[in-house]
Amino acid sequence: MLNNSNELDFFEILTKQNYEKVYKTVFLYTKDKWISEDAVQQAFVIGYNKLDQLSSKDKFASWVTSIALNEAKRMLKDKNDSKITPITDFHLKTLSDSKETDIEIKEDVDNILKQLKKQETEILVLKYYADLTLQQIADLLGNKLSNTKVKLHRARESFRNLVIQHQEQTPEGVKVQWPYLKKNLTD
Repeated sequence: MLNNSNELDFFEILTKQNYEKVYKTVFLYTKDKWISEDAVQQAFVIGYNKLDQLSSKDKFASWVTSIALNEAKRMLKDKNDSKITPITDFHLKTLSDSKETDIEIKEDVDNILKQLKKQETEILVLKYYADLTLQQIADLLGNKLSNTKVKLHRARESFRNLVIQHQEQTPEGVKVQWPYLKKNLTD
């Protein structure tokens, strides 16, 4: 629990800097506005109460994101709806001014993520959207680090194979250049 005004001001700054990113990450995971809002609010309350337990303030963003995702998982479990949904129309509309090609790529990524297994989508979202480290992902999913690395590698390969299939099915004049088609889906 925070004791003085300076700590409260510091927490307020951290909250303002991270709220939107945490919300978008949780929403990407749940695709439920209400659960996302509740989970994020609960995460920041927990973060407020346990800020003294955080070893490094530099890790606040990933720490509160992990708390929010755990809260969202708990809420989804309570709701008996553990569906993970990738990028939605909400995200496409709220993303910064993107070129038309960027939006096409985002829509393609959304369609490809929907084709992956739930666990593959989850690990890719945590790694590339939530920007969590492999150790944070392992802790969040309750896996060993080595197991998480293998799952991430397999998810990347599945994603890459679906991108290639998508490219082969796209008419020649409509193809979008995928910046991550080659082996640049590494750490």
